[in-house]
Amino acid sequence: MSSKILSAQDIRRLPRRPDGPAKKGLPPSETVSQFRGLPDRALITLVLSLCGFGLMAVFSASAPESLESYHDPTVYLRRQAIAFVIGLVLMFSISRQDYRVLKKYSWPLALVSLVLLMFTLIPGLSVTAKGSSRWLALGALQFQPSEFCKVSSLLLMAAGLSQYFWWHRQIFMRIVVTLIMAAIVVKQPDLGTAMMIMGGLLSLLYVSGANSMLIFSSLIGGSWLVWHHIEKTPYQMARIQSWLNPYLSPQKEGWNIIQAQLAIGSGSLLGMGFGRSLQKLYYLPVQHADFIFAVIAEEFGLVGCCVLIGLFALFAYHGFKVALKARTLFGRLLAIGITSSITLQALVNVMVTTGLVPVTGITLPFISYGGTSLVITMAMVGILLSISRDSGVLEEDEELEPIEARLLR
Repeated sequence: MSSKILSAQDIRRLPRRPDGPAKKGLPPSETVSQFRGLPDRALITLVLSLCGFGLMAVFSASAPESLESYHDPTVYLRRQAIAFVIGLVLMFSISRQDYRVLKKYSWPLALVSLVLLMFTLIPGLSVTAKGSSRWLALGALQFQPSEFCKVSSLLLMAAGLSQYFWWHRQIFMRIVVTLIMAAIVVKQPDLGTAMMIMGGLLSLLYVSGANSMLIFSSLIGGSWLVWHHIEKTPYQMARIQSWLNPYLSPQKEGWNIIQAQLAIGSGSLLGMGFGRSLQKLYYLPVQHADFIFAVIAEEFGLVGCCVLIGLFALFAYHGFKVALKARTLFGRLLAIGITSSITLQALVNVMVTTGLVPVTGITLPFISYGGTSLVITMAMVGILLSISRDSGVLEEDEELEPIEARLLR
C-alpha cells in the first residue's frame, strides 16, 4: 500500500466526526462525546517511577539536617510525601478533564499568576529566605508564585499561537506579559526559574513556525534581563567567575561546585550505597534540593545516574509523542511546551551539578525537595495526560487553518 503526504485540500476532505451535545465553554465541534480515550500509561509509569526515586533520594539527602533541626530524620520526607499525594490527586483529576477548556482561561490564569508574583516584591507580604523573596504565605502554607507562572505562561502562549499567526499583535502582547513575568522572577532574585519561563516561550515560538527575527529578539530580550541582573548583583558575577575556575575561591563561591564534583567522583560506577553519602553531611549545600543529583551520583554511582537520566529521556520521548498525536494545534503546542519545560529543567539541573553551566538554583523535577514545585509539575503532567486521551484522530476545526498554512510553506 503506497504512502502519500496529505495536502491541505486532502485534509479538508477528511470526514468529520459527528457532533454530540455541546459542552459548556467549548465550540460546538469540540464536544464531550469526542473527548475520550485512555491516558498514556507509559507516561504515568515514568512519572510515578521518578517520584518514587525522588522520595527515596529526599529521605537520604535530608535525613542528617532533619535529624539535627527536628530530632526526626523523616520530617522532609513526610512533607514531600504529602506534596506527592496532593500532586497525584491533582494529576489524575486534571487528566480526566478536557484540556481545551484551559484555552478559554489562559488570560485570567496568566494575570492572576502575575499579580501573585508582584506580591513577592512587597515587603511584609513575601517570605524572604537566604536573600530571596520567592514565597508567599497563607497561614502555615508557603508557595512560590513563580512555579504557577511556568504553567500560565505556557498556556498563554499555546492558546495565542493556536489562534493567531506569530505576527499578530495578540502574540506580541502575550510575549510582553511573559517577559514581565521573567523580569519579576529575576528581581526576586530567581534566575533559574526566569530561564525556564524564557525557555518555554522560545520553544513554543520555534515550533509554531515564528520568524527567526522574533525568536532572536525574544532571546536577546531575555539575555539582556539576565545580564542586567548579573551586572548589578555581585554574587551572581562571582558565581560565573567561580564556575570558570572554582578553585579561585574554594571556600566561598567555588565551594558548591567543588563539593558536587567530589560527590560525583566518590560514587564511581556503582556508588557507595543508599544512605551512605558523606558529602550530604553538611559539605554539600542544599543537598536535598538543588544538588540532590550529586547525592544520587555518590550513593548510586554512574549506573544510578544513567537510570535516572534514562527515565527523563523516556519522559521526553513520550511527552513529544503525545504532542505529535494531539488532535488540536492548542494541544500540540501545549504538550510541546510542557515536555520541553520539564526536560529542560532536568537538563539544566544536571549540567549545574556536573559543572557544565554556572549555578542557577534550579531544582530537579520530580526528584528535588519542594512542595510547590512537585505539585505544579505533576499538574503539568496531568494536562499532558489529558491531551494524550484526546489524540490520534484528525478533525477539521477552526484550528486547522494555521496547520495548513505551515504545510504549504
